[in-house]
Amino acid sequence: MKSNLLFKKEMIALLISIISFSCVKDKDNTLFYDKVEYYHSDYYKIPGPPDNTPRFEVYYSDFVNENNKTHYKNLPQFGFVKNEINDELSIQLKDFFTGHNPGEYFPDYKCLNCYQDIMLFYKKDELIGIAKFDFKCNKYCYTNFLQNKKIFLKRDCGKYRYLFKN
Repeated sequence: MKSNLLFKKEMIALLISIISFSCVKDKDNTLFYDKVEYYHSDYYKIPGPPDNTPRFEVYYSDFVNENNKTHYKNLPQFGFVKNEINDELSIQLKDFFTGHNPGEYFPDYKCLNCYQDIMLFYKKDELIGIAKFDFKCNKYCYTNFLQNKKIFLKRDCGKYRYLFKN
């Protein structure tokens, strides 16, 4: 009888510990950034041939090379205007990202693909990520500079267009 009661107590303790450990928050759900800057440009033109200029890279390149991220620290020189992030965008922002690779994205290459909206993500004043959006072509990409975290934009970021300046 005592062994049966002891067994039940051990099982209850085991279940409580399993439940406790499963309730611990996943570290991937915490925000990977502590500051976001949002920039918009009205510039939207057909690009000429790639000319290796910072302006061409900012507007037309999908992903940002680590060596070129300094071009993004002064976006106003390329015609971008810094905008305040409204409360609704701030709340929805965490829903843009996933820790799982959404797979290859094949954009419509007949579309212009000129990025007019750019978000810069910082952690302790270090630029750790750049999200670029071309809502006219429903194209968006994210470059992650964090070595120890896999962060991707979800495929459905286009549904948040209404949150950005048009």
